[in-house]
Amino acid sequence: MSDQELDAELKAIATLLAALEPLSHDARLNVLAYVFRRLGIDFPVPDARASALSRADVGAHRPDFDAEAAGVIDIRSFKEEKQPKTASEMVAVAAYYLAHLAPPDERRDYIVADDIRKYFLQAVFPLPSAPPHMTLVNAKNAGYLDARERGQYRLNPVGYNLITNKLPPAQSRMERRPAGPRKKTAAAKTKPRG
Repeated sequence: MSDQELDAELKAIATLLAALEPLSHDARLNVLAYVFRRLGIDFPVPDARASALSRADVGAHRPDFDAEAAGVIDIRSFKEEKQPKTASEMVAVAAYYLAHLAPPDERRDYIVADDIRKYFLQAVFPLPSAPPHMTLVNAKNAGYLDARERGQYRLNPVGYNLITNKLPPAQSRMERRPAGPRKKTAAAKTKPRG
């Protein structure tokens, strides 16, 4: 290795470390797994926990998503974890599943109309009333997908962030207070004289 190559390598290492340092452990794993995948390099697995994560795709890891306990991730388990409320959210779940968690022979980075019925049924999610191609268009219009080739849609950054950061929705922090006696308004205090 020449001095020039060594300098370029050291510069790349320094840049990578500087970019990853402010991120959380889980975010670092997500970034590294994505970079390894893009470069066609097998992600190194240092321990059993990371081994489980790499099998379920590190990109799907969140602190509340325990891939190790889940073993093999199927669309139904993933849907139950993410708790989508709308058909468009379920489309995003299915698109993410296809891109990152499906068995290797099923994995692809796009979703088509034929996938709607298949993955909604497997996930035990109600089938949408709209035709499958319109369900994809609706998910695109909701901002979760980008149109690719004719009839193919790919999860975009908004959809990816929905799956990794927003679902399941946070429980409502506002609790309802029990109804108590109402205060009388000024109008209610004055009784008409008869």
